[in-house]
Amino acid sequence: MLPDHPPRIEDYPYELLSELKECANEHGYRIGPDQAKGWLFFRSASAPGEIGLAATASGMSGPLYFSVFHPGAARELVAPETAEKARGSTKAFTLDSPAALRKAVSDVYRLSISLPTLPLESYLRDIAGLGDTEAERAQKVRIGQDRFRDAQLSYWNSCCPLTGITEPELLRASHIIPWAKCESDAERLDVHNGFLLSSLWDAAFDSGLVTFSDEGLALASPALSASAREALGLDREHLLTLHDDHRARLAWHRGNLFQSS
Repeated sequence: MLPDHPPRIEDYPYELLSELKECANEHGYRIGPDQAKGWLFFRSASAPGEIGLAATASGMSGPLYFSVFHPGAARELVAPETAEKARGSTKAFTLDSPAALRKAVSDVYRLSISLPTLPLESYLRDIAGLGDTEAERAQKVRIGQDRFRDAQLSYWNSCCPLTGITEPELLRASHIIPWAKCESDAERLDVHNGFLLSSLWDAAFDSGLVTFSDEGLALASPALSASAREALGLDREHLLTLHDDHRARLAWHRGNLFQSS
């Protein structure tokens, strides 16, 4: 059972309203607010799903309430849940500071633009005028891979989760099930069918020299040399934060690509 929290206020002072509006606006939600029953609702022109922000009589000192309508983003956001949920939203969360609220809003925007089905919809729009010649098929692949990379950059916040590397030139969008093995464009462009890895980790993962357990632990192939293990830092524990949709595809990777012997 979710804990009870102080009630939302209904009438927002101008300063508090401005602070909550700024919190939404600076992280991509610039349409609104609409107000109902103590909730301030915002939308984005570039991300699907509405958000709701609310405060108590303590103002920005917290607790602050955050309702998320996008099901995928709500499912993946890591924050304390609350029963103080806006009607129609998927989940609501309680944050103890303005900084925590800003991070949560930013995370939801980032997830909303990377999770299915937005990358696929963008890809289908981009290829709508292309035919089926060899050159056009190659162009479709390039466009799809660009959209997949964009989604991975958004999902992983432009940072390799294993190394902390943030330079775009050193980051690769790594498919779990390779592009050519996917059964559909939806599978190819699904953000959960990949990771954002540094170039060395990408090469090792793509060739089956490393994979990951369902817990996100890096597993090394016996075929991996000692020098390669050292370069990858496999003497340290590397752990990925995984979603169930990652795990289903990693089972395929372990069974079909990983060099287990």
